[in-house]
Amino acid sequence: MKKKKMIKWIIITVAIIITSFLALCGYWVIEDLKQEEILKQEIINYSHKNLESDDFTVIVKTKGDYAYVEEAIKKYYKELSDNIKGMNKYLMDEDFMTLLAPSSLVNDRPNYSNSQNKLKTTKENLNKHLEAINNLCDENTIKNLIDKEKLEDYDYYYDFYLKLMYTKKDQEALQKLKEEMDTTLKKLNEFLDKAEEILVLLEKNDSIIQYENNSIYFNSTEALNEYNKLVGELQTMAKNFTITKNNPNPIKNSKVSEI
Repeated sequence: MKKKKMIKWIIITVAIIITSFLALCGYWVIEDLKQEEILKQEIINYSHKNLESDDFTVIVKTKGDYAYVEEAIKKYYKELSDNIKGMNKYLMDEDFMTLLAPSSLVNDRPNYSNSQNKLKTTKENLNKHLEAINNLCDENTIKNLIDKEKLEDYDYYYDFYLKLMYTKKDQEALQKLKEEMDTTLKKLNEFLDKAEEILVLLEKNDSIIQYENNSIYFNSTEALNEYNKLVGELQTMAKNFTITKNNPNPIKNSKVSEI
C-alpha cells in the first residue's frame, strides 16, 4: 500500500513538472511571438518616416536578442537620416545659395578667399554625406549590420532580420537609390567645380571688374565672354540637376554686363 502511494506521488509530481515545463515553454513561445510583433511594428513605423525631417531617436522597445536586432536597424535608419539632413543643411545654407551673387562677391574681393573656402568646405561635407548614404545603400553594409557573435541563435535572428530589412523590394529600392547617389555625387562635384572656376576667373580679373546695383561689370570683352560662358554652363547644370527639392542655386540674383 505504501509502495502504491509512493508511485502515485511520483506520477503526480512528474505530471506537475511536465505541466509546468509545458506551460513555461508556452509562455516563452507567446512572449517570443509578442517580441517579434513589436519589432515588426517598430520597423514598419521607422520605414514610413520621412528621412529628411522626422525624428529618428533610437528607443528600443523589445527585449533579448530582438532588442539587439531592433537597435541595429534603428541605428541604420538614424545614420541614413542624419546624413540626408546633413547634406540638406549645407545645400540650404544661405551663404552657399548666394555664393556667386554680386552682393556676396563684392565684400570678398580681391582674392574671394571666403567664397572659395565656403565652396571647399561645402564640397567636402556634401561628398562626405553622399558617400555615407551611398555606403549605407550597399548590399554588404545591409547584410553585415548584424554581428553573429552577439546573438544566441544567429541563423534564426539573421533570417528574421533579412525579412525585415532586405526583401526583394528593398534590394531594388536600395540599388536604385545607390545608383542615384552615384549620379548625384558625380553631378554635384561637376557643379561645384564649375562654381570654383568662376571664382578663380573673378580673382584673376578682379582689377577689371566693378560691382554696382547687384550687377557685375567687366571692362574686358574677353573676360566677360569667359564669365558668361561659365555662368551659362553652371545654369544649365542647375536646370538639369535638382540638388534638393528646392533646387538651391548659388548664382541666383546675379546679373552681368560689360562696362
